[in-house]
Amino acid sequence: MNNFLLAKYLSFILLGISIIIYVMGDTLYRLLSFQGPLFAGALLGWYTINSSTPKDKFVEFEDTMIPVVSLLIRKRSWIGFLVTIALIVPWLTPPVFRLGLIYPELYILAFVCDFIGGFIAGYFVSSLKFMEKIILYSLGFAADIFYIMLLYIYSLLYNISQTSLLDHILVYVYSVKFLEAIIFAIYVIRKVNAI
Repeated sequence: MNNFLLAKYLSFILLGISIIIYVMGDTLYRLLSFQGPLFAGALLGWYTINSSTPKDKFVEFEDTMIPVVSLLIRKRSWIGFLVTIALIVPWLTPPVFRLGLIYPELYILAFVCDFIGGFIAGYFVSSLKFMEKIILYSLGFAADIFYIMLLYIYSLLYNISQTSLLDHILVYVYSVKFLEAIIFAIYVIRKVNAI
């Protein structure tokens, strides 16, 4: 199985797990599960641009073969990432999140926006240089720290015990962020030809 098909199947698995958590999870799990549709969308976006490009339309870019479309949209890739941020961030603000808990339609819309935002990011990520990807990951790591602070705020707003909050964060760190860090570390090591 090639990497493209693996990305496709992983995106569907992540999407399915996220839907289950969205429907059945408690408040904090719902907050944590927003990354599910985001990552699923990103994998599907990356799969789409690579699988829809004919083999003769790939070009070498920083010692990697990427779709020629990625080079063509490179100068506009920042627009894609701004759109991604605009689609995701509003749903994490306390007032909008509270409305999402009250109105199921908004909650579904938040899920769809996360997925679309991830898809756009995944579609554009191939057009970034190696150092730009490192910077993007670093910004994502900084956003994760802010996100944990946001979870603490939500735990106070919804009277969630600090023990429960810690349990949720540990699940989040070990099931998502730890694996993500390992995958990214392997990517960096391969890129610099260390293995």
